[in-house]
Amino acid sequence: MAGIRDILIAAKTGIFTSRAALELTSKNITNAGTEGYTRQTALLTPLPPSQIGVLFAGAKRERLAFLEKRMHEELQILKDFSAQKDLIDRIESLFSDNQGSGLLNSLDELFSAFEELSTNPEAPGLRQNVILKAQSFTFRLRETAESVANIRTETDKAIVQHIQEINSMLKQIATLNKKIAELQAGRENPNELKDQRDLLIRKLSELIDINTFETENGMINVYLKRGGHMLIDRDRAYSLTFEIDPTNQAKVVQQSEALHKIKYIDGKGNVWDITPFITGGTIGGLLKIRDKVTHDIILRLNSFARQIVKVFGSIQVRGVGISHPKEIISTYRASDSFTPINSAGLPYSATAGRLSIAVYDESGNLVSTFTIFYDPDVDGIGNIASLINGAAGNSGYVSASITPDNRLKIEATSGFKFDIYDDTGGLGVALGIDSFIVGANVFDIDVEQAFKENPQFLSSSSDPASPYSNDLALEFASLKTKKVDGTRTLIDIYLDIQNEIGNISSFLNVEVSARKLVVDTLEAEIQQRSGVSLDEEFIKTIEYQRAFEASARIVRISDEMLLTILGLAGGGG
Repeated sequence: MAGIRDILIAAKTGIFTSRAALELTSKNITNAGTEGYTRQTALLTPLPPSQIGVLFAGAKRERLAFLEKRMHEELQILKDFSAQKDLIDRIESLFSDNQGSGLLNSLDELFSAFEELSTNPEAPGLRQNVILKAQSFTFRLRETAESVANIRTETDKAIVQHIQEINSMLKQIATLNKKIAELQAGRENPNELKDQRDLLIRKLSELIDINTFETENGMINVYLKRGGHMLIDRDRAYSLTFEIDPTNQAKVVQQSEALHKIKYIDGKGNVWDITPFITGGTIGGLLKIRDKVTHDIILRLNSFARQIVKVFGSIQVRGVGISHPKEIISTYRASDSFTPINSAGLPYSATAGRLSIAVYDESGNLVSTFTIFYDPDVDGIGNIASLINGAAGNSGYVSASITPDNRLKIEATSGFKFDIYDDTGGLGVALGIDSFIVGANVFDIDVEQAFKENPQFLSSSSDPASPYSNDLALEFASLKTKKVDGTRTLIDIYLDIQNEIGNISSFLNVEVSARKLVVDTLEAEIQQRSGVSLDEEFIKTIEYQRAFEASARIVRISDEMLLTILGLAGGGG
């Protein structure tokens, strides 16, 4: 049978246990809205069989590690898709043709301008309209490519910023690892530090795809899911860094700002390129858009732009305008005068063919025509100049030379003008002479300066003796429906780019919605297990309060009993 002493010990233990449990419940209530806080429950253990009551043995975090790991995995996927979606939404807006303001509408307006010109080739206003529409179209095409390149640059900067955030998180997690291990070794409660660490690891998993492993002393090791590079080894954090990658240009097809690759520094100071290993989280999504989607879009826009240059140029160099230049200088520079054209570093190639030149007097009357035959796999621009100068029928009307920066220059002698026509092998496009639209790539594409200054140079007739004919104006207009690559029109080529972006956007919208549902469901499950329910905590508060009061009452009653017994003993003496 328990004595007074045992009863008092049990009551005292009950008071301390109830007070500790009340403090724990109060902490839960206070932190109900704190991000990352995990509900703690009191661990109560019975005293030895020889004693009465229970003892407060510490606080337990109501957290299941496997649920948290699954959350890390799902967050990595969700943040990957979300980062892609945010950028694709921006890209898709660049290709939107809502309200007739897009690139497709601008191209259609150019074709319509040529159709109008074909009805009245001699009208200066219609020619000016063609030039303006061509300038508008090429500007929009350049602007679209520039905007995509800017998105690549901005994405790269966001990646660099996230790498800095990751390094900061890694240091904090490593520091928390050390503190947690020290507290556990001293049998102190590290639960709040574990909450801080878990929150950091969750945020880390939103940025990059990781795996975690808990060691025997409560520390958590963190490493990259792919490649296995250790990010945190117990209380040691390893650094990520970034380095300029000259092979990854923001504009892809043109020298520009170089983007970064991500590097890992191991414990021995060795540096590894881990960019290919990062495939999840926000950074994984950003890398996919930066290095795949926008890269491919620029390549496709560039191919489209070059197709524009070639198809419009190939028509222009086959005919004459209603006015004729006195001088033409090629747009593109050859590496030198003697290297064959197709090997001279020019942006476009040509095939063997012929090129004719029509000579006019100051009044526009046709004086003479002559033809040269060229082979771009043999002839350099110096050879072309010699062929023009020595051509039968030239008779000194025009002369050709090479400029100091290796451009072909053709000029008429005083009192004459000239025009290039009947170019069958694309020499004019390859050199950028009388080509209408020029540009080595999508970032350079523009209307050739000579046509901006004088729209009358625009070819509308293939017959140098009848410059007011409209056969070439009709051919320009027919590009709207002509299959320029055998299967697709120019509009089809652009629509393919637009549709591909739309398909990516639709896929990402579906995936983000699906993954968000999974994350929300998982979060609800975690909250049910680990979150604080104020109703439950208030009930526990009442329970522990009643237990405290009961223990206090036992002390009071025991005290009264003891006084009564002592009083009886004193009275009997």
